Amino acid sequence: MAGYFKDIWTGITTIIAGMAVTFHHIFAERAITIQYPREVKEMYPRARAKLVNRIEDCECCYKCQRICPVDIFTIKGIRADKGEDLGMLPTGKPKLMHILEFDIDFNKCLYCGLCVDVCETGSLHWESPQEASVYSRRELLKSFAVMSEEEKKRLLDKEAAKKAARAAKAAAKPGVKPSPKKPRTTEKGDEKDVAGKEAQ
Repeated sequence: MAGYFKDIWTGITTIIAGMAVTFHHIFAERAITIQYPREVKEMYPRARAKLVNRIEDCECCYKCQRICPVDIFTIKGIRADKGEDLGMLPTGKPKLMHILEFDIDFNKCLYCGLCVDVCETGSLHWESPQEASVYSRRELLKSFAVMSEEEKKRLLDKEAAKKAARAAKAAAKPGVKPSPKKPRTTEKGDEKDVAGKEAQ
């Protein structure tokens, strides 16, 4: 009997507590509802809302591409020539790679933040945009490379010429060809013993 009245009392007190919160929101001086889209609530600084790459600080190390569990990165880079000055990275090291392509496909992104954690230079980071939503899936494919198509073509042609020169140089070197492996032959009487040894 005591449990019955205890349950009734618990029900009444929880309803009063819930209604107190409701009445507080109804009669509070500060409005809870915002008039979207004229008013937009500012997101928290640590919100994982938008992944951004500051391309001038990127060293094209491919760590983000390797650690990503869903493969959202498309990165292409070409090593700079010896003595070519591409500037300095935030880590104090010289930049050694031309970044031809750096695309992120947000259609597949899990917003796990592994790529941000592994980025040594801090070029990959989160931003909190006021409007993160888009109208088309194509708009979720973001490109961060700033190189012109003419410059890309020039660097690719230069890299292809280097590879061709290296291949020609390697072909010109006299090399010792490995002797071909002789097939294993057995006499007619030994076939059973060899088969037994191979089975073991």
